Amino acid sequence: MTFLEAFTKFGPDVERIAEALGITPPEADRLINEAMERRHQQRVRRSLRRA
Repeated sequence: MTFLEAFTKFGPDVERIAEALGITPPEADRLINEAMERRHQQRVRRSLRRA
């Protein structure tokens, strides 16, 4: 399972993603934060284009 598949399936649940991917919870947390930041930046860019 990839991180994106786990994130889609479990949402931002650090423990479940870490278990599914066989990584430590701090590593899962870092990946979740990066994914959420990318989504936020995409929304900001889209809203700036519309303005």
